[in-house]
Amino acid sequence: MESLSPNGQNQRLRGLLVVAGLLFTILFVRLFYLQIASSAHYAQKSEENRIAQKRIKARRGLILARGANGVFEILARSRPTYTVTLTRSKPDNDARAVDALRLATSSPEIHYGRSGRTIRLLRDVDFTTVSLVQERLSEDWPLDVEVDSERDYPNGSMAAHLLGYLGELQEDELQTLKAKNYISGDFIGRTGLEKVYEDSLRGEDGVAYIEVDAMNRPQSEFPEREQPPERGRDLVLTLDYKTQRAAERALADTVSGAVVALNPQTGAVLAMVSKPSFDPNAFVSFQSQDERRRLLQDTGKPLLNRATREHYAPGSTMKMVAGVAALETGILDTLGTFPGCSGALRVGGTVFHCAKKEGHGVLTLQEAIEASCNIYFYHLGQSLGFKAWYEYAERLGFGQPTGIDLQPDEDPGLLPSRKFYEEHGGWSLGQMMNLVIGQGPLVATPVQMARYVSALANGGYLVTPYFYGDIPRREYTGISANTLEKVRRAMRRVIYGGRGTGRRVKIEGIEVAGKSGTAQAPGRDTDAWFVAFAPFDRPEIAVAVVVEGGGHGGVVAGPIARKVMEAYFGKEPKEEVAADSTDAAREEGPTVRLPGVKVGT
Repeated sequence: MESLSPNGQNQRLRGLLVVAGLLFTILFVRLFYLQIASSAHYAQKSEENRIAQKRIKARRGLILARGANGVFEILARSRPTYTVTLTRSKPDNDARAVDALRLATSSPEIHYGRSGRTIRLLRDVDFTTVSLVQERLSEDWPLDVEVDSERDYPNGSMAAHLLGYLGELQEDELQTLKAKNYISGDFIGRTGLEKVYEDSLRGEDGVAYIEVDAMNRPQSEFPEREQPPERGRDLVLTLDYKTQRAAERALADTVSGAVVALNPQTGAVLAMVSKPSFDPNAFVSFQSQDERRRLLQDTGKPLLNRATREHYAPGSTMKMVAGVAALETGILDTLGTFPGCSGALRVGGTVFHCAKKEGHGVLTLQEAIEASCNIYFYHLGQSLGFKAWYEYAERLGFGQPTGIDLQPDEDPGLLPSRKFYEEHGGWSLGQMMNLVIGQGPLVATPVQMARYVSALANGGYLVTPYFYGDIPRREYTGISANTLEKVRRAMRRVIYGGRGTGRRVKIEGIEVAGKSGTAQAPGRDTDAWFVAFAPFDRPEIAVAVVVEGGGHGGVVAGPIARKVMEAYFGKEPKEEVAADSTDAAREEGPTVRLPGVKVGT
């Protein structure tokens, strides 16, 4: 083996010393960087690990109706509640903390599989549980009590469909909502105004800073650093509380139907009711799971807003459309007549009937609207033709959404076109006979009907129904003031004329105009309709009422419309007059069903 000379050994030793010196220099520079240059950075990281942020939930805004003497009535509010939370650390430690909470509170089901650093374990707990967690459990486990809030609807089912309800946020929704600072377990508006105005109502959450130990257990707070929450905006609705309450009471809980009342000049919703109804408190209370399940499975569909989401054949309330079209196109004037009504009319191989079997005789347009004579309108429909009738039905808002600020979106109804008939069995003159008296496939929602009667009342403007905010722009229908005045006078005769079907809608000291309707419906008795506005000269309220399977419109729906208007004008409800055979005899009856076309769909 070759040995190194002393000189060679010195060179190797010097090389080793250079490498060692270089490594030492690198280590020294790194230590200097960590200790001096980056000390502020790591001090901040240490502080962040020691100081935890705790969300302070913002109070959701109130929803208010307009009451008497400038007082607002609360429809929706939030009440404070206490929620037990867990700040995540190690999985096994989290599990032991939940077990400790379960054992201490005797709560067998505590779910904590949701994402997020802080998760809610028990909601709406009592003060005994609050004390237990704060005084005992929080010393050993990363458990805390958070002041939360729960939505409360103090009037129960009143205005439920327009208010809507809240629902707990699902895990799969968080990805799209994290940017808005939602976290797992939050509640969000699911339907109605709660959904439409979610961003305004929810407010901005605040932040509290808390010192925690290595186990994430709270040690102390830093109130000087706290960022307080910003309360959600209150919504003062257009709703008139006394009118809404009267509508709720007038439309019995045992029936299915709807009431819509609008300010015909602006479109402001004064009242909206759908029956059967539900209590929205069931969707925010964790103790109401059985009630939620019952509502979702109920075949009566109490969650359906029939005012905006259900459609019906409008029946004879549609006759004003034919009257407007005939006057605007010059086919006739108010004195124009057709062959007298004998109680029936044969068109081709089909016989169409009038409600009055012996017939009405010779009538003018205003008299025909007053008596709701089908035969007159069968003649008018033949003279008018489909094109002109369709044009004015469209101008008056049929077959199109109203634009109301509610969720879910409203049903647009159906204004059948020629193309529709080509795709559904073909067109015939018999189809025109049905359309002109509001039957056949033609359907509309109660809010569309309220908008329609508003246009007749306000000088020919289609309003956009709304609950909150600025008055939406109106759309002019182009219908002349002369025509509208003639049709309105005919509607007044419905209430005050000797052959009118709306005598039950008279209000002492208030002049009313209206129209009844009795419409065929699939699988049930005829639906009862009534539309009205008042006062006659300067309309302030327009109402549409439908009662599914109710029978005669003037007998069943008319008194409901009257009670709503009485409440609006502050009138004492008058005693109900018992129905007699003459009431039914005045009412327009259903027409025949034509093969190949479903009625009311």
